[in-house]
Amino acid sequence: MINQQNLLEVITQNKRLLPEVISKVENTKDKGLSFRLKTHESIKNELMKHAHVLLFPSEEQNYGGLVTYRNGNFYIHINTSQPRVYENFMWAHEYYHYMYEQEEIKNSTTQTFFDDSVLNENERKANLFAAELLINSHVLKESYESIKELYPEDDYRLNVIRLIPIFEVPYKSLVIKMTQDGVINETEGLNAIDYDYRNQLPSDIDHSLFNPTLAIKLNEINRMLQQQRINPMLRETDLESLETVYTKHMKRLVELQQEKW
Repeated sequence: MINQQNLLEVITQNKRLLPEVISKVENTKDKGLSFRLKTHESIKNELMKHAHVLLFPSEEQNYGGLVTYRNGNFYIHINTSQPRVYENFMWAHEYYHYMYEQEEIKNSTTQTFFDDSVLNENERKANLFAAELLINSHVLKESYESIKELYPEDDYRLNVIRLIPIFEVPYKSLVIKMTQDGVINETEGLNAIDYDYRNQLPSDIDHSLFNPTLAIKLNEINRMLQQQRINPMLRETDLESLETVYTKHMKRLVELQQEKW
């Protein structure tokens, strides 16, 4: 978890990785997948077209999603029990793994099971890519200045929260990006990163952004689990997590069907 103790270290690492990551952001934009806003929707649609996407809620609190490969197919799981802003971020995060680490994933040299790692370089690149793609620097600065003019008496952290509906990304992603870009200074960033924003939401903000979608899309999971038995590629704990959630939801679907009749 990124907090006051490691924020500046994360930003230092981001700045070191930025030239490499920005080239991939620009490559993605050149494909027409980036817009001033709602980029996560175009990324989601792109992954749905080219990979086998699984959607279901996971009980693992720090698990966002994964990319795995077996027998010629890429599989992507997104945990839909996260708040919607986190799910949006994970679409871009997993797109980075899928698009730019395919050979490593095929050869099992890269683990893409996202478990909130902070300074793991592969995960940091994916997080930095997602932030740079989803948070347009010009729009960020322009929007923040406009919000400050509208709410000049409010704590600056409330005005950071008001940016969430504009970009539909997590609060901490905005704090990191704003500190990294100099939109707020390091002291402000440090004082904002651990702010209890969920209990300080302004009344004019859309609270549904912080609810999970709980979407379920399981039509590809049988094929993936069958291939896992033939050619194991997931960590055992990852496989157990997927199978447990799948079994639970299949049982519930049967129960609902019985209740219907």
